[in-house]
Amino acid sequence: MEHTEVSFFSDGDRIAGYLYTPDDWKPGDARRPGILVLAGYSGNTQADCTHMMKRLCAEGWFVLGYDYVGFGKSEGKRNRHRPLEQAQNTYDALSYMQTVDGIDPERLAIYGTSFGGANGVWVAAHDERVKVLVTSVGVMNGEEWMRRIRRPWEWLAFKERVLQEARSRVVTGQSTLVPNGEIMLRDPESQRQREMHAQAGHTFQSEERDIESGEAVMRYRPDWVVDKISPRPVLTIYAEHDNLVPPEQQLICHEKCGEPKKLVKLPKAGHYDSYEFRNTEMCQVVYAETIAWFRQYL
Repeated sequence: MEHTEVSFFSDGDRIAGYLYTPDDWKPGDARRPGILVLAGYSGNTQADCTHMMKRLCAEGWFVLGYDYVGFGKSEGKRNRHRPLEQAQNTYDALSYMQTVDGIDPERLAIYGTSFGGANGVWVAAHDERVKVLVTSVGVMNGEEWMRRIRRPWEWLAFKERVLQEARSRVVTGQSTLVPNGEIMLRDPESQRQREMHAQAGHTFQSEERDIESGEAVMRYRPDWVVDKISPRPVLTIYAEHDNLVPPEQQLICHEKCGEPKKLVKLPKAGHYDSYEFRNTEMCQVVYAETIAWFRQYL
């Protein structure tokens, strides 16, 4: 299934998008729902989400994915991760979808994976154009995520480093770049996945981030606003043995979420088992639950 490369503007930057159109749709046909797929921390939709975009489109829906500002083929500053900027990209992606011939502007949904789940919750809570939400192995509280993937003394040292950098930056105007793995610690499974991406030819802009990226993530707390989404439906999928984004994040967020809602466990699965390129069998559960949720509510 082929996609069309499209683009839209967000805060003046041209954002690269990938639009999948159902094979059985032609101009003049009735409008159909549009699903926005949000990538994870890599920021690159084609590395994380191609399998999901194709699968959803095969069900007869329009599907849009895009690279966050500063990532992939999108314009914008590199070496930084700013969740609120990514949220703005997402609002603007929804607006773009409302201009696409064939998409029903009143029937828009979001599927977000990993950090895309964080952005999905944040945007759905603030934008009622999102009629249905699915999150998979999502980050739901940036500070708790940063803390839980570190040992206690590592967390205290990292937090102090972030605060010291902030004090220095506001005086000097200079940012400090560090290896990305110092901000998002990689467990053995994450490192293995990185190596598999490299073998498959997937590339990433840089192995560095500014320390302010850590501060921005720590201040991003979608679980604080998830209760604002109801009565729009939310499906939460989590991996039982997720060491990269501990499942407590999704469980707490699900409890705070209003009805209608559903919680799905991927038994004995790690973070990347939710992706087809890692675990085809487990990903079938993600597909089935996601498609059923959209069919019921979208």
